[in-house]
Amino acid sequence: MLRIALVQTYHPYTQFTHVHPLGIMMIAAQARKSGFADVHILDMKVEDWTPQRCVDELVELKPDVVGLSAMTYEAGCLNEVARELERRMPGVIVVAGGPHPSVAAADVLAEKAVDFVVRGEGEFTFAELCDGLDKGRNDWSACEGLSWRDRDGKIVHNPDRAPPAKLDEMPFPAWDLVDHEKYHTVPRGGVIYAHKEFATMFSSRACPWRCTYCHNSYGKTFRERSAENVLAEIDLLVKDYGVKEIVFMDDIFNFRPERAKKIAQGLIDRDYKLALTFPNGFRGDILDEELVVLLKKAGMYRCMVAVESASPRIQKVMKKNLKIDKVQRIVDFIADQGIMVHGAFMLGFPTETEEEMRETIDWAAESSFHTAAFFRVIPFKGTELFKEIEHSGYDLPKDWSAYEPYKSEINLSTVPEETIFKLRKEAYRRFYFNPKRMWRIFKSIPNKTNMLPFLTLLFARRAYAR
Repeated sequence: MLRIALVQTYHPYTQFTHVHPLGIMMIAAQARKSGFADVHILDMKVEDWTPQRCVDELVELKPDVVGLSAMTYEAGCLNEVARELERRMPGVIVVAGGPHPSVAAADVLAEKAVDFVVRGEGEFTFAELCDGLDKGRNDWSACEGLSWRDRDGKIVHNPDRAPPAKLDEMPFPAWDLVDHEKYHTVPRGGVIYAHKEFATMFSSRACPWRCTYCHNSYGKTFRERSAENVLAEIDLLVKDYGVKEIVFMDDIFNFRPERAKKIAQGLIDRDYKLALTFPNGFRGDILDEELVVLLKKAGMYRCMVAVESASPRIQKVMKKNLKIDKVQRIVDFIADQGIMVHGAFMLGFPTETEEEMRETIDWAAESSFHTAAFFRVIPFKGTELFKEIEHSGYDLPKDWSAYEPYKSEINLSTVPEETIFKLRKEAYRRFYFNPKRMWRIFKSIPNKTNMLPFLTLLFARRAYAR
C-alpha cells in the first residue's frame, strides 16, 4: 500500500497570515476513505520551512507519492521542492495540485520533476491516481481531471472532472493529521481573533457571480453542505479538539439564506458559546438583517463585506455589479449590532482613473466599516481578468511570486505607479486616522491585549507596502 505525503507549499510574503490547509486535508480524508491509510500532511507555512527543510522531512518519511499544493505566488516553492525531491528521492512520484496547478497545468509540467497535475477539486482524481499507481497502471487517459505525460513525453490534459455535487457525502477534513496547537500561534486569515483555539471551515463551494478578478477554483455552480452536516463537523471540532472559534472561509456563505439561518440556529441551540468570524464570505447587497441578527446570537463578532470599488462604472468593468446603496445600508446595520465589519477594496482595475480610485477611498472613509484593506488588482492566472490582460498585449510578469496579493507592481490602470502607491497610503491614513473610528475599533475588538499591538504593526505594513 502506498505511503502518501501531502505538502502545503509556502512562499514568504508581506502579510503573513494562515489558516488550516483544508485543501490537502480534504484530499487526505478522501484518500483514506478510498483505502489508503498511510497518509501524512506537511504544512510548510505553519512550520516556516524552506524547500530544503521540507525535503529533509520527506526523506525521513519515505513516501511513495508526494502531493504539492500551491497558490500562484507559491509556484516557485513548488518547483524547488519538486526538483529537490528528484535529486534526493529519485523514483518518488510528484503530484501537483491546488489553485495554481489547476489553471497552469502545462506550466507546472514544464518542470520535469513534476509527474502529474491534478486539476480542480482533486479529491476523487487524486484517489483514482493513487489507486492506479498502487496497481501499476501506465495509461492515464481515462482519469478525468488529470494532466500527465505520455510515453513520448507529450503533455496530455484529460477532460475536466465534474466537481463533487453532493458535499454531504464527502468525509470531513482530516483534522487528526494536523497539529492544532501550531495554528494557535500564527496570525490567521482575517487577522483579528477572539480565541486562539480555532478551526477553519468551508460550508459551501463556489460563487455564481462572475467577477473578472476572481478565482475559478470551485467553478460557478454553488454547492452547499446541509446545515446538519456543517453542525456535525462543528460538534466534532468542539468535542474532540477543544475548538472555541470557527472561521468560515466560504466564498459566499449567505447565498442560500435559509440554510445559513439553520446553521446559526443550530449553534444557538447547542449553546457552545463559540466565536464566529467570516473573513471571506458575505455578498453585501443580498445579505438580510434577520441573518445578521441570528449569526450574532450564534457568536459572530466580525465579518467582511467586499466592495472592491464604489464607482458604478468600475463595478460594471469587473462584472461584480454590486448595488452600493444596499451595501451601505447593511454595513450600517451590522455595525449598529455591535459586530465588527471589515471592508475590502481594490485599486487599479483596467481603465480605472485616479478620480475613480478617489471615489472608492472617499466612500470607504465615510462608511461604517470598523476596518478596511485596500488591495492592488492582481490578474491571477485562470481568471477572466488574466485572459483580458494577456490578450491586450500587456507584459505580465513571468515570475509567479510577483502575484503576491499584498505587494505588487502590476499596474493595469491608467494611473502611474507612484500615484497608486500614494493613494494607497492616503487611503489607509484617511480611513484609520479618524478618532471616532479608532474608538469604535477599541470598543469592539476582542482579545485587546494581543490584538492592538499586532494591528498597529499590520496597519504600518499595509500603509507603506507597494
